[in-house]
Amino acid sequence: MGVDPEWIRARCGVTSRYISGPGETTTTLGVRAARQALRNAPSFRPDCLVCATFTPDYPLCPCGPAIAHALELGPIPAFDLNAACSGGVLGLITALSFIAAGTAERVLLVASDTVTHHLADDDAHTRILFGDGAAAFLIEACPEGIALRSWVMGSDGAGAKLFHVPHGGSAAPWQAPGNGDPRGATVSMQGRSLFRFASQRGTEMLLETCAKAGIRTDDLDWVLVHQANIRIVEQLQERTGIAPEKWIVNMMGIGNTCSASVLLALGDLLDRNVTAAGNNVLLAGFGAGLTWAAALFEWGESARPPEGLPLHHGDQKRQRPIQHLP
Repeated sequence: MGVDPEWIRARCGVTSRYISGPGETTTTLGVRAARQALRNAPSFRPDCLVCATFTPDYPLCPCGPAIAHALELGPIPAFDLNAACSGGVLGLITALSFIAAGTAERVLLVASDTVTHHLADDDAHTRILFGDGAAAFLIEACPEGIALRSWVMGSDGAGAKLFHVPHGGSAAPWQAPGNGDPRGATVSMQGRSLFRFASQRGTEMLLETCAKAGIRTDDLDWVLVHQANIRIVEQLQERTGIAPEKWIVNMMGIGNTCSASVLLALGDLLDRNVTAAGNNVLLAGFGAGLTWAAALFEWGESARPPEGLPLHHGDQKRQRPIQHLP
C-alpha cells in the first residue's frame, strides 16, 4: 500500500495483524476462543452466553446463539452486545450484573470481531491498524475472586458517523461470493476526531473510575485500555500521569481487535501470572457509536489462571509480545 513499515510502527504501534482466512467469521473465531476457555475448565457449564461484537456474520441476526449451538450448550439464553470497541468491557460488566442479580450463575463471555471483512485492500488508513481476533472468559461468583469496585459507562450519538460503514456500502460476508472475504467497500473513519475523543473522554473516564472507587491513580497496579493506536495510549499516559510500567500494551503483534481488544490484553496479563491479591486492575474501552466503558477490579486470592494452561495462544501457540512504553 506504499506505507513504510517503520512509520506504521512509530505512529500506530503495530508491526503485524491477524486476518481471518477463508471460511472464518466472527462466529467461528468466537467458537474457537470459547472452546479453549472451556477446555481449561471442563466442569464449567454456562447458563448464559454474552457475545460482544459489532461485526456479526449476518445483518439482523446475532452471533451468540450460533456460538452456543456450535458449543452444544443447549437452549441457554445467548445474545449479542454491540458497543463497538467498548464491547469487551461492557460485556464483562453485563455478565457480572447478571450474576449479581441472580439472573445467571455462570456466564460465558465471548468478544469477537472480524473488522477486516469491512476494509478494502487498498485502504491504507484502516488496513495498517485493524486485525481480527476473539477472546472468551468463564465467569461465576467466588467469595475470594475479583471484586468490581467501580465502573463508568456512557455514549454520545453525536459522533455516530465518525466510524461506520456508509449505507449501501457494506463489505460484509453475507454480500460476498465464495468464502466471505469481500475486500470491496470500506469503513468511513474520521481518524483525527476519533483520536481527540479517545484522548479526552478516555482520560476523563480513567480518572472518574478511580475517583468513584476512592483510590488515587498511584494506587493502580495494572491498566488495560482499548488497543486502538499507540499514540492514544501515549496521550492517556501523559494526561493521567499513570506510570508507563503499569500499562499492558499488546497491539504491536495483533493491531486493533475491536471488542476483543481489552479482553485479549487481560488474557496476556493473566498469562504473565503477575497479579496478586489486593491489586487494582483498571480496564477501559472506547469506540464507535460513540461509546465508552471502564471497570476497576480488586484482585482476590483465587483470581489466578489454571497452572500450566495457556489461556489464549490457540492453534498457533504463538506468544504475543508485551510492550511497555518508554
